[in-house]
Amino acid sequence: MTKARSSRPTNLVGTQDRALANVQLALDALTIVASMLLAANLHARLRPYVHALQGVPRFHEHATLVYLVLPLWLALIGVFGLHISLAQRTSHAELLVKLLKLHLTGLAGLALIQFLTQSIINRSLVVLFLLCTFMLMYAQRALWLAWASFQYARTIGPERVLLIGQPSRRMSALLRAAASQAHPPSVIGYLDAQLGEAALSVPPPDCVVPQRLGRLEELERILQEQPVDHVMFFPPANHPERVREQLVTCEQIGVAASFSVDLVQLADAAPRVTNKYDHAFITFDVAPKRADALAIKYGFDPLLAALAIVLLAPLWLTVALTIWATMGRPILFLQTRAGLHGRTFRMLKFRSMSVDAERQQQALLADNEMSGPVFKMKEDPRVTGLGRWLRRTSLDELPQLFNVLTGSMSLVGPRPLPAAEHAAIEGWRRRRLTMKPGITCLWQVGGRNDVDFAEWMLLDLKYIDEWSLWLDLLILLKTVPVVLFGRGAS
Repeated sequence: MTKARSSRPTNLVGTQDRALANVQLALDALTIVASMLLAANLHARLRPYVHALQGVPRFHEHATLVYLVLPLWLALIGVFGLHISLAQRTSHAELLVKLLKLHLTGLAGLALIQFLTQSIINRSLVVLFLLCTFMLMYAQRALWLAWASFQYARTIGPERVLLIGQPSRRMSALLRAAASQAHPPSVIGYLDAQLGEAALSVPPPDCVVPQRLGRLEELERILQEQPVDHVMFFPPANHPERVREQLVTCEQIGVAASFSVDLVQLADAAPRVTNKYDHAFITFDVAPKRADALAIKYGFDPLLAALAIVLLAPLWLTVALTIWATMGRPILFLQTRAGLHGRTFRMLKFRSMSVDAERQQQALLADNEMSGPVFKMKEDPRVTGLGRWLRRTSLDELPQLFNVLTGSMSLVGPRPLPAAEHAAIEGWRRRRLTMKPGITCLWQVGGRNDVDFAEWMLLDLKYIDEWSLWLDLLILLKTVPVVLFGRGAS
């Protein structure tokens, strides 16, 4: 293992931030090429009306400009830090200034390259390219920042962090650093851990002290009762062997556990060193995912959902009108479901049951055909004739595309359970929601209601542990025949 060389975490970069930077650079490369194509198209359309424009550029002029601009712009994006603007607190004014510097410097660099190489480039095309790439790069970042703010405020919200230890200057430093982030976490409180050491009767002066939620032994209860994304251990509980029972609890439920350390004390980085809110941790995580791949997954989710909503608009209207004509209002069924790490959200479906279906469920519990705390009936008397057809064709699931669009769901992921049913699930099975719930999953394509509860939970954990972008694509492809033939639906 590599020994620690410095007491300062200067070389540690947050994995999520690095992933966002990589995705941003890839998007910028596509934006530059798109800007060139747009500039060429505008040049051809504007030339009949703007006589000052030069002649129509030839193909080799386009190719030369792309060849020169792409590496130059990507290098300057790194120089001006525009690739990390999404991970930092960047205002629109700062973004405009950085983009202006990028394009002015790029123009100067392009002129120098043209002078040194004596290459011929259409100046009109360069001007149009500068305008197009400035506007597209600004629009791209502005939309992404707005989307991130929307998801932060309305859907997933801040990362929910639970601290374990005793209030100290180290804990206080973390709280101050975390509060300065663009999207600060929600520290729900701390559990006191003395572990045979003398309790701190009074926290050190000038320390920020979060709300005390109880003692270390109450960790399992806290994780069972409310959503927690991350548990952070501070002295005297920052040694894994001293809190093994609590670490096993985090592992079973699927919550990441991090231990505060001093880098000067590190002999190795096992199992892995991370940087959270300018603070170094050793993190134990169950089947950690590649942050860049997750960024791609959750980045494409709203795009594909929006496309599907538009393309399927006639089908939406037909189903909605049919429900209204045969079953009356309401057309949609809204139910509180458990999402990522137990967060609740309102899931949308086309209504397939009688209006008072939820009240009738208590009388039908004896006829439940699914093991575990989940309720399923193949011949559910609450389901209407039209509703049975909607369920068999999975058309009742269509409105969940709006849940994907707003960020509370993904296209692929474990199916979200009603909040009451999720609350009854204990132990390792709760790890199924360490990724966003989805419209389709291994359980959907593996038989749905023909699969018992225990196998369902194992399929969800198999998805969590073996997740990849390729697995998501495979599940989406397998979903098509399942929907067409109604296999396992009821």
